Amino acid sequence: MKLFRFLLLGLLVVSTAYAQDNFMVNSIKFEGNKTFSSDNLRKIMLTRQSPPAILRFFYRFGHLIGDSAQYYDPLVLRADLQRIRYFYRDNGFVFARIDSSLNFNRKKRSVNIVVNVDEGPPAYITAIDYHGIADTTKQFQALLHKKPFIEMGERYSAKGVDDEVQRVLALLQDNGYAYAKKDSSVVTFSAPTDTVPTRIDLYFFSGKRYRWGHLTVVPMDSGKVKFEKKIVLREMLFEPGQLYSASKKSESEQRLYSLNMFEYARINTPSVPPPIDSLSGRITLRPRPTHEITPELLVDDENNAFNFGGGLGYLHRDFLGDARLLSINTSLLLQSFQLVTFSPKALSDTVTVGRIDATAQLTQPYFLSNATSLTWGISFLVDKEKPYLQLVLRNRVRVSDRLAQYSMAYLDWDIERAKVDSLQAINIPAGLETPQFNSILSFTLQRDKTNNPFSPTKGFFNMLTLEEGGVLPNLIHSIFKNSDFPYAQYWKVVLMGKWFFSLEGNGSNVFAMKAKVGYAQEYGTFLQDSTGPIPLNYRFFAGGSGSIRGWRTRELGDVQYPEFGGNMLIESNFEDRFHLIGDFGGVYFVDAGNLWNSYKQITLPTIAVATGFGLRYGTFFGPLRVDFGFRLYDPGAPPGHRFMWQRTGTDLVREMVVHFGILQAF
Repeated sequence: MKLFRFLLLGLLVVSTAYAQDNFMVNSIKFEGNKTFSSDNLRKIMLTRQSPPAILRFFYRFGHLIGDSAQYYDPLVLRADLQRIRYFYRDNGFVFARIDSSLNFNRKKRSVNIVVNVDEGPPAYITAIDYHGIADTTKQFQALLHKKPFIEMGERYSAKGVDDEVQRVLALLQDNGYAYAKKDSSVVTFSAPTDTVPTRIDLYFFSGKRYRWGHLTVVPMDSGKVKFEKKIVLREMLFEPGQLYSASKKSESEQRLYSLNMFEYARINTPSVPPPIDSLSGRITLRPRPTHEITPELLVDDENNAFNFGGGLGYLHRDFLGDARLLSINTSLLLQSFQLVTFSPKALSDTVTVGRIDATAQLTQPYFLSNATSLTWGISFLVDKEKPYLQLVLRNRVRVSDRLAQYSMAYLDWDIERAKVDSLQAINIPAGLETPQFNSILSFTLQRDKTNNPFSPTKGFFNMLTLEEGGVLPNLIHSIFKNSDFPYAQYWKVVLMGKWFFSLEGNGSNVFAMKAKVGYAQEYGTFLQDSTGPIPLNYRFFAGGSGSIRGWRTRELGDVQYPEFGGNMLIESNFEDRFHLIGDFGGVYFVDAGNLWNSYKQITLPTIAVATGFGLRYGTFFGPLRVDFGFRLYDPGAPPGHRFMWQRTGTDLVREMVVHFGILQAF
């Protein structure tokens, strides 16, 4: 027996070596595949097609460009055909037949492979039955049949069956059946005709129904931040006596992490089902240090531009008790390199773009309920743009409320003193030449069902913001008639949606869309009532790495001076994001929109359109990106030069805009 194994191993080695030394894979083609593309089937195979000769040549020098030649191995090809057969079976073609034909060119020592596919009739689900479900109430049965992953009349999918099993298990474990598990899945295919009738029987073991019992808090390291057990217990989304729910257990763990007090937080239940109908919970926690000072390297895409810089932050966990967080941060962010010289003229030139921010913030995580938090912050901001320098002293109060698992609401009240100095011959908007005292209320609703905060491949994000400025100063002005300080009086609304669709099952190709509409309207007349125009930091701006990418940040607008913003914004972005090799990816994009002073000025010829391509490099904190934007249609160009094809190649290169950024463009 040992001799036989030795001979078999030797045969495999010799076969592989012989194959690799003799026949290079020149091409891999598919015939008969109607449902799945050749590219998708080719990705299943380990046998690879050799790259062109020029790429093989460059690959010899440093392995940076191209790839090596790929050789035919009969054993690997046989396994590839089996994998393709399994793929077809798991996607509803249970009688598919897969074989191959080989065309050897002994002179060139190469082989052309043709994979022949006979898909056969598809299998469609004709019956689905659930067995072993202990809960027969109408409420649970309604949940059981709501939005299943498999339905009668659909083509059979092994992944769909697995997803449905997990969905039913989650329902059981969220309704008290803590130890529910899958028993088996039985799929019965009938004799094929034009289709293959398919019956699916799903078997489960529900077990006993449990309620929550006593909860115990166990610190793993008491030498760090001190905390009271009530702080932990109030973050639980369940109480003793309530039905066990696995999702509420998981969400409660996430709430403990969001306190920023614990580096480890787990809620454990007995591994063996207890004889009684209650489950005790053991909350195990490892606290973080009470004090933390952190130097920061900062990179962001604020204001649709690539900003880089540094900062220093201090964090006090459990400030004055009750899990309050005190944070003090200072930061310097740049959009240009001029400020690196620390020239004393940097704040008054017309080249430097940067931002200095100092903020002290206190967060009360439990405000009225464990779903609501309160934040109070004071900040001083120096906002340096090319045409102006703005100084802002702001007091902000924010109430955050988690309305549902994926929905949040924010209520912000900003009281600020803003001063703007013009740095160019261009006059700043009338009314901003004197400092403003502003009171601004905003309410934001957002729903986030994307699957990844850094680089989503499916899901959507929707947001609505309503904003109003002028209530408090207007009240003061009405009471104290002699008060003459200027202030902004306006209302504003912003709607934004982002949608992501995975074109490949593994998320290697994603189609992404974004739409944003914003409008702001002044009310009152500042010349008569001492009210001023909309502050610069609350206006709309167009152009930049997250906007219309054929223009630089704050350079696009159907207004006289786009750098001072406008009152009406429309943006739409479309991207095809695809994987290239390793951690590298690419995108093609089309952006459209513009900036106006009023909705009455919007016309089709004033809609700017940009197109281009970009590269992405994946990191643990999200992708780094570079985009190359071109003006497909420029409404501000002279007639006869507005469309891309009406301009010369030199003009296109000269007008090309390069954007650097972190994370995806949207």
